[in-house]
Amino acid sequence: MSGIMEKINRNWWVLPILAFACALMCLLIISVLGGPRLLAGLEPDLRKDIYSSLTGSSSGLLGFALAAVAILSAFAPKVNAQGSNRRREREMAEARNDIAKCLIVTSLFLMLILVMSTIGIGIDSERGGNRPISAVIISASFASLVGLLISGLGVTLSILERNDQSR
Repeated sequence: MSGIMEKINRNWWVLPILAFACALMCLLIISVLGGPRLLAGLEPDLRKDIYSSLTGSSSGLLGFALAAVAILSAFAPKVNAQGSNRRREREMAEARNDIAKCLIVTSLFLMLILVMSTIGIGIDSERGGNRPISAVIISASFASLVGLLISGLGVTLSILERNDQSR
């Protein structure tokens, strides 16, 4: 168990993928066992309004996440650092790369929400809703939330570490 936790600690980007897979599995099982739930259980007009809202929200967050990746990738370790400072700079660069990887995976899920919501606006007009579209959108939303929280935590820890080093 500690080996798995150590691998997850080194690869934060895996957590949003695991969150998506678990949520999708649970939602598909629930939709097979019962009637339409969540988005699929809503009236078609209300569902289309929610799809439109999700399209706008996910595109805004997608832009934010990609901008953060661009900013993080622009920072390189200081070339003139010596000794222990060089090691710290290398560690900080690795941490920025890990955060950027997690944000890229999160961006993929935000793009999935954007695409599936746009498809849902066009084809999801039935009374019972489209259960697979609903399950994918909700699972991708959960995975995006996990990815943004992990990335935010990583940035916060990186800033705190940087502040501790400057003292």
